[in-house]
Amino acid sequence: MSKTQDRYVQLLGLAKSRIDHGFSQVGRRLSPADAAQRALMMLASRAVAISNALMLLALNNHANEGLPLLRSLLQLAVEMRWIAEKEGGKRAEEFFEHHRDADWDKLWSTGRLRERMRHLGFQKSLEERALMSCYDHLHANAQGLPWGHVFADNAQKGVTAEEALRSACAIMGHVIKALDLHWPGMFPEAEQWWEKSDTRQ
Repeated sequence: MSKTQDRYVQLLGLAKSRIDHGFSQVGRRLSPADAAQRALMMLASRAVAISNALMLLALNNHANEGLPLLRSLLQLAVEMRWIAEKEGGKRAEEFFEHHRDADWDKLWSTGRLRERMRHLGFQKSLEERALMSCYDHLHANAQGLPWGHVFADNAQKGVTAEEALRSACAIMGHVIKALDLHWPGMFPEAEQWWEKSDTRQ
């Protein structure tokens, strides 16, 4: 593991610790009847699990295979920021209704995601890395079978471990930002994830 990769791994671990600590603080205030609280906790839990899985793939030479997870992580973070921005209860109810019978096309609507990312001020670099990764996912690392070298066009490099981890760190910053917007002061310093991952443009 390179020093840069180690820095991103530590940052992702710190993000999980910050989320755990924050929910330990707000735990007594949680209400099963509050749709916004339910949605934010569910999405945060999924974000932690997905970032852990993405980290394992990236550190074991399978960063390119983790691109769908990066796309999923971005979706979760955008949903969280959208719910936390305003009208949390209403937006959370709409979220649950929208995804009740969702297939992958509906769950991962690119047009809807791009619109919300721009409205919420997400980094342009995240849009490029997570939303323009289908080609890399399909074509990179495609020479692993005997005689695969015959097809030179299949030698694409795809995403590197550092790129995947860097983007994951920045996205987890948005997860923490959403939680802190809803529970002010309990999940602070989202900006440090953006600054340390160097993804803002």
